[in-house]
Amino acid sequence: MSQPAQILYIEDNPDNQRLVQRVLSARGYQVVIAEDGPNGLALARTSHPALVLVDLGIPGLDGYETTTRLRSLPHMHGVPIIALTADASPGSRERALVAGCDGYLSKPIDARALPAQIAEFIDGRRERLPETMETELLRSYNQKLVERLEARVRELTLANAQLQDLDRLKDQFLATLSHELRTPLTSLLGYLELFDRGMLGPLNPQQEEAVRVMRRSGEILARQLNNLLYFQEIRSRSLNFVALQPLDVLRPLIAMFRERAAQAQLQFDVVLPDIQPIEVDRSAFEHLVRNLLDNAFQYTKPGGKVRFIVRDEPTRLIIRVEDTGIGIAPAEHEKIFLPFYQVDHSLARGHPGSGLGLAIVRHIVEAHGGQIALRSAPGEGSAFTVAIPRRSVGA
Repeated sequence: MSQPAQILYIEDNPDNQRLVQRVLSARGYQVVIAEDGPNGLALARTSHPALVLVDLGIPGLDGYETTTRLRSLPHMHGVPIIALTADASPGSRERALVAGCDGYLSKPIDARALPAQIAEFIDGRRERLPETMETELLRSYNQKLVERLEARVRELTLANAQLQDLDRLKDQFLATLSHELRTPLTSLLGYLELFDRGMLGPLNPQQEEAVRVMRRSGEILARQLNNLLYFQEIRSRSLNFVALQPLDVLRPLIAMFRERAAQAQLQFDVVLPDIQPIEVDRSAFEHLVRNLLDNAFQYTKPGGKVRFIVRDEPTRLIIRVEDTGIGIAPAEHEKIFLPFYQVDHSLARGHPGSGLGLAIVRHIVEAHGGQIALRSAPGEGSAFTVAIPRRSVGA
């Protein structure tokens, strides 16, 4: 049994959509509706309509341009495209034909005549313009397309300039806000540390626990503010490469994360061999390692494991961070490196973050000419591997 012929109707008016669908469906046609030009083009790419009806007055990408775009699709070359429109202005029929339409039907729709007219166009009926008129109209139509394109380019240029201004203002606001917040936060954390060490007098067990909770929360906030400040900084400056012994940076960081691991009830394993000096930006290198470990600790539950592995090779330094955390779906693997991106699923709830840590990591890796790879799946943990190439000293 043959499939019913499919009609693609590009129309933004719901009443007209329902009328055409009811009339043609009663005659055995399958009617697919698109509310605008882009949707019509998308449907045309994924289907093979026997005929296209298009309203010339649809908003945005109008019927003329939509028709021209449809004609550029290889499988649409022989498909009749019919203008079904209320535009009765002089020359509208001719403009529709020169844009690529094969016929022109006026609104209001004649429900009794429409099925027969559709059948005629499917069977091969085509409306044509005299060659001399077509040449002149085509020249005029092309000129209008060029003018419209130029107008859109001007609009996009202006919009881009406005977005750049907004982005600059946003950067200034975030930098100012971060500085203003970090100053009082530093004092708060300092006094909390004094309380935690018992330097401001004895505390009962409940008070000691409250101070530890406040200190942990303050440290989380401080890390997020530092990331925000550093993200603004690295986008506006070049790196300062110096010959560095990586162990001078790694050992203090490892000691700090061992303490965090004990507090978080995590197993923290480290594989740290002797390492030859390498040329890197010291501050960037420290932020890279810190954010990789922060990410692993943040998404690994108590009782889980984090491994930090360093491998020194003649041409590059390999840093790998593995965890037994919640994992990341393959569809999110590229997105998690975007600034401010947050994984949106139930497993990530309850894990506060600014969405900047991995964006900073990738920026630093790429600024060093390196690469970063991710292996992860939900419920199976994650493994981030960074490769930083060795630069010749003094390069």
